Amino acid sequence: MKRTPVLLVVTVLLFASSLGSANPSGVGQGTFDAQCGGACHGDADMNRSSASTVVVEAPTTAYEGLPTSVSVTISDIETTVSGLLGVFLLSDMTGAGDTPADAGWDILSNSEGGDENYVEITVAPGETERTVTWTLRAPSTGDHPLHAAIHHGTESGEEAPFFGASVQPAVVEVVAVPENLPRLSPSFSPPVSRDVGEASTLRLDTVSVQSVEVEWRLVGGPINTVMVSSAGADAWTFDLPSSLQPATLEWRAHLGGEGPQQTTPWFTLQSEEPSWEVDETVAYVQSITLLFVFMVAFMSLHRKTATPDDEKYDAFEEVEY
Repeated sequence: MKRTPVLLVVTVLLFASSLGSANPSGVGQGTFDAQCGGACHGDADMNRSSASTVVVEAPTTAYEGLPTSVSVTISDIETTVSGLLGVFLLSDMTGAGDTPADAGWDILSNSEGGDENYVEITVAPGETERTVTWTLRAPSTGDHPLHAAIHHGTESGEEAPFFGASVQPAVVEVVAVPENLPRLSPSFSPPVSRDVGEASTLRLDTVSVQSVEVEWRLVGGPINTVMVSSAGADAWTFDLPSSLQPATLEWRAHLGGEGPQQTTPWFTLQSEEPSWEVDETVAYVQSITLLFVFMVAFMSLHRKTATPDDEKYDAFEEVEY
């Protein structure tokens, strides 16, 4: 009896179930289109409307290539027993090609300690409102709308997921930068994470800046200032304190020069315990390899322990008519 084809079919079916299944426990932060608002939990066409209200807020004007802050507030929150809620920042609601990056925005950080347009938050029991903030580098000049969306499952996890979106977008008019405006260099990109216990020395590259003052705070804590040192023409360095446990630190800079003083948005720096990163593709390949090793060992053992009658029966089955 030829068992190999049957075993191969079973293997494919087992892996297909893990690769194509929904993710009721979340997928983690990432860059996702609005289509994932349903597809991450199953068929996007089977979504139900969430009763939560989603509002996206942004400044009406931003300078081309400079950071600006955008916030998404979710109220009347409904979610699962675990409190897991996914939040998207989007450039439109087409369902594909609608991330901020698709419209030219560059996400520098978000309030959850990453630099992606999709975050997953855990809502505490009784909490009915939450705000998530993104800091983005503005795209080219013109009017740029920003939308927001959420998705969450049900308490049982057995029914269709819920999806909600902002009714009105926040429209940001991006204008050209005045020549003498104190500002960060267009190439500046802040770090978003570090290990617990690690102090951070940051370098600010600027344009038309003569003085810099930096403030930092822990979420919900008081504002502190740090000493800033010149590192050459339009370059500055400063130190941010280490954290003894996982925590979110926010910092911003006040930039002075010939033009009007500018204050950057709050940038987020997340302190986390060192963790192992697992490559899912490698894990699947290793699992398949181990499965085949087991199959070969099993069939070899079966042949060695087969009785004479079994061998005759196998030979009879393999005769071609």
